[in-house]
This record gives sequence, structure tokens and C-alpha cells, in this order.
Amino acid sequence: MRNPVEKVNADLARTSGDEDLALLRGFVERGDRVALGALFSRHADTAYRFALRLCGNPADAEDVLQAAFLEVFRRASAFRGGSSVRTWILGFVLNLSRNKGREEARRKARQERAAAGSPAASPEAAVDPEMAARVRRAVDELPEHYRAPVWLHYGEGLSSAEVAAVLDLSHDTVRKQLSRGIDALRAELLPYGAGLSLTMILPLLAVETAPPTLAASLAAMTPAALPAASSGIGVASVTAALALAASAAFLWWGGGPEEIPRDFAEIERRVREWQPTPEERRFDEIGWVGTIAGSLRLARDSGRPVFLLTQSGRINLGRSDGGSQFLRARALSDPRVIELLNSCFVPAYISNADYEDPGDATPEEKKLRTRIFAEAEQKKLPWGMDCIYLLEPADGRVKETLPLSKATPEAMRLWLEANRRTAPGAPLMKASRQSLAPPAPPGALVLHLTARYLDAEGRVETRRPDFHEVPGENWIVLSPDEAGQLAPRTGESRLLGAELAQRLLTLAHPSDISVHHDPDGRNRIEVAELRATRVSRSYVRLEGRLEMRRTFTQLTPSSEQTVTALLSGFVQLEADGKGIRSLRMATLSASYGQQKFGVAIRSHFFPTQ
Repeated sequence: MRNPVEKVNADLARTSGDEDLALLRGFVERGDRVALGALFSRHADTAYRFALRLCGNPADAEDVLQAAFLEVFRRASAFRGGSSVRTWILGFVLNLSRNKGREEARRKARQERAAAGSPAASPEAAVDPEMAARVRRAVDELPEHYRAPVWLHYGEGLSSAEVAAVLDLSHDTVRKQLSRGIDALRAELLPYGAGLSLTMILPLLAVETAPPTLAASLAAMTPAALPAASSGIGVASVTAALALAASAAFLWWGGGPEEIPRDFAEIERRVREWQPTPEERRFDEIGWVGTIAGSLRLARDSGRPVFLLTQSGRINLGRSDGGSQFLRARALSDPRVIELLNSCFVPAYISNADYEDPGDATPEEKKLRTRIFAEAEQKKLPWGMDCIYLLEPADGRVKETLPLSKATPEAMRLWLEANRRTAPGAPLMKASRQSLAPPAPPGALVLHLTARYLDAEGRVETRRPDFHEVPGENWIVLSPDEAGQLAPRTGESRLLGAELAQRLLTLAHPSDISVHHDPDGRNRIEVAELRATRVSRSYVRLEGRLEMRRTFTQLTPSSEQTVTALLSGFVQLEADGKGIRSLRMATLSASYGQQKFGVAIRSHFFPTQ
């Protein structure tokens, strides 16, 4: 006999499925945009969380969600009811996530299956935040063929039959994957006390919500992407669908078409197009150690040599000298080099800016770098600020060095092969994103800035000379008071304070030999203006202008070049018209000397890794 709770859940699912089908049919048969908007709203968060589990980062999950709902929009008339509407939507999410090919390398070995007892915790029990984070990481590290079914079943509450429909697998295969996936999680989490209550913790982790700004991206859908009348949707329905595409905010929070300014979608397009690509973030696939002292300890324990990269600037932000950018974009993006570093070495990198006075490195760290430089010089090896040092695992002494100018992918691979001491093994540090948002107080607005060179037509370059290899990045933290300046009253237009405008706009320059945005007074500002105008209940238009003179090099100042930029963007406000929901801003035109560049600034609401 079926468990009464299971019967109630099944009845609820059937009712929900009938409602979904009615909404989809309302759009297909009558062009009812309200129905399609309601359908999207019902499943946006579930689809976003599923994409996040598959892609591993919010930016990719946003892209997948947008593309998946566009597929629903285009293929609505082709739905034949072979599965529920929900599983049909999640099938698009699955396929699009796989196509992105952006999965991080997963652990190569796991513990043997551990014996699992019956759940002991009550469903109402609160989950410790640290334990919740540990469980979430463990789920994210599962191979996809376990991660997808485990999350859909235990996190989102789909039945195993529904999971099978989403993944296009047999019911028996899904049951095996669920069993093995949970066993793998328990084996990972039992030492921390979460293994037995795992199935009760997982549903409590389904808390991420789809960013509302995704709605604006849907406004960029073109008529060519819409369902054709011959596929079952009449002319009136196509007209309604066009109206839907032009007023995508309606799908998400119930505003009218006037809520989205006309050029919002173009700003959103630029912001997305100018983000770092997975290829430009291959540097993040290396398990970097954060300090020299930490790398030496791991080397002693593992018998692996230390691979220490020293460089001028911030290689993790793409704000570094030409040799560092060349290394990051080529040798340190080569899969063979990445595999060698992770399996046979202790990789570490430092910015020399932190190790010079008054840098932020500890006295111990500064002393270690001084000793390494002096030892390399005594051994008559190449040395200096832009060099790779190979340190012995036993005592940390310098064995060899490699100048960045000679570190081509092939030369680096051969050098590493010749100097490894152990058989390949698992990485000593988990790879993670190296460009991280700084700590911020409650209520602060954290912004991520990306700057990249563009070609003569204003598109992202396909051929990249020195200093153009990877985009530059910066993080900007606005206090609650500063963020409040970006939300004027209805009908108000205000020129923001000079200090706030300069903080935002003087970072608007492409990659050069940089450490900070204005080291040693390198920026000579002539104009830095930012105006905020409330254009509707939900939106504030931002307009900025920057003119400044800036030297390209850092240590030996070169002749100044002129930076000019015009920027436009929007702040989207919360429903109360006060708090900030999101910010997007991009350059309309920008040049650095004779070079064109683009800058994108967007609010950062997802957690650091």
C-alpha cells in the first residue's frame, strides 16, 4: 500500500502538472503571454538551481536559464505531453548545461561506500551554515551522472520517474544512480557528521533564486527566434509573443511593458559578452596555494616541488605585465601543463606588490621571498620579479628558475616533466576561482568590473597581441550610503558626488602594467562624472563620462595616454522602489590612446568560492 505522505505528494504533483499544461496551452492556443509568464515564474528558481548544480557558477547558470526558456518559448507548440511540462523544461536545462562544457575537473578518487544508517534528525531541524556549505560543495563535486539525479530527486523533490524523464534514462538506471550518488555523498560527509541525515539536509539547500535581471536578457530575443505561425501558433499569437519578448519583465515580477527601458537589453548584452570566458579562466583550474609558507609545508608533506610564480601586478585579475598575461593565456591555460602542476607539484603565485613595502604580505612571507631571490642570484640563475622558481620539497631551496619570457607552453611542459619528483597524484589543493569579491559589510553593493580590448568594429578581439590576452578585472565595494546615492527619488536626476564617480570610473581602463587602479598617482583625472536619473518605478538610468591621462607602465612611468569613455547603464530597484536589486553598466565608446576597449560593470550577489 502506498505511503499516505507519498500519495499526498503525488496528488499535489498531478495538480501542479495539470496547471503547467494549462498555462502552456494557453500560450500555444491563444498567445496568452500572461500564462507563459506564470509558467516561467513557477519554474525559474528550480531551473536556475539545477543549472547552478550542473554548471558550477552563477554566470553560466544564468546563461543556461535564459537559453532554456528561449527554447521553451520557441518550441511551445511542439510539446506533445510525453512528460510533465516541468520535466520538459528541465530537459532543456540539462542539455544546454552539458553543451557549455564548463564542468570543473572532479575528484579522481572517492572513499569506499560507507555503511549508512537510518535518518536520525527531524526534518524541522536547522542546518548549521558550515555544514550546509559542506554538503553543497560535496554535491557540486559529484560526477554529473550522480549530481543531476541526486539534486533533482532530493533537492527539488522530483520523483525518480520524473528524474528519468528529465535525463532521458530508464527508471532502473536512475534508481541506481540515486543510490550510488547518495552513498558517495555519505562516504564524503560521514566524517563531518552529515552522512546519516543527508536526505533531510538536501531539500533545505534549495534556496537559490533566479536573478531577476535575467528577465531583461529575454528582451533581446529576435523575431527569428519566435515560433512560426505554421507550427501551430497563429498571427495573433506571434504578435503577442513579440510583445512578450519586448516586455520580458512582465514574465518575472508583474510589471508593465513601460518598466524596461528600451536600451536595457543592449547594456545587458554588452555586459554578458565582455565577461571572462571559460578559456580565459583556465588559470582557475590549477590548485593554487595562497602563500609561500603554505606551499613549503605541502611540499614537505607530499615530496612534490614547489612551483612558485612571482609577477608584477595581479595575474588573477588580468591586471599584470605582458609576460604574466602571456603566461596565463598560454602555458597556464594548456591542459597538459595544468595536469602536471596539479598532479606533481605544489603551485603557488604571488604578486610582488604585496611583498614590497608597504605591501600586505606578512613579515615571514617577505623574508621568504627575499631569501628565494638572493639564493637564485647566488646560484647565478635567472631571477627577479617576473620569474618562476622551482623549490626543493625537503628544504625549500631553489633548484631551478624559468624566466616568464621563456615559458612557452611546450618549454613549460618539458621543464615540469624533467623536474617532477613523484608519480602523478590527486591535486593537493582544490581548484577554485581566483578572482574573488572582497569582504563587504551588510548592505554593501559589490560590483564586478571587466575590461577588455575590442577590435576596430567594437567587437571582442579574435587576434590578441601582448597585454590583450585576458580581460582585466576589478572589484568595487560601495557602502550602503554610497549605494543609496544610486537610487534618487521618482523624477529626480542627480549628479553623483565626485568621490563616488571617481571610484567607479577611474577603474574604467583596459589591461596595462597595473597593480592598483591609481598606483603612485598614475591617473590624472580631467573629467569623471556620473549622473543617476529615476526613469520609472523600478529603474534608474546611469550615465557616465571619463577623461583622464594614464601611464601604461608602472615601475618606470611611460608617456601618458588618454583614456576617454562614455558609459550607460541601469540600476534596477526592489519592489519598494528603494533597495537595489541589481546594477548593469557598460561603455558605449571607450579608447586608450589608439586602442578601443569595453568595460562592463555588474552587481555581484552570488557567494565567493
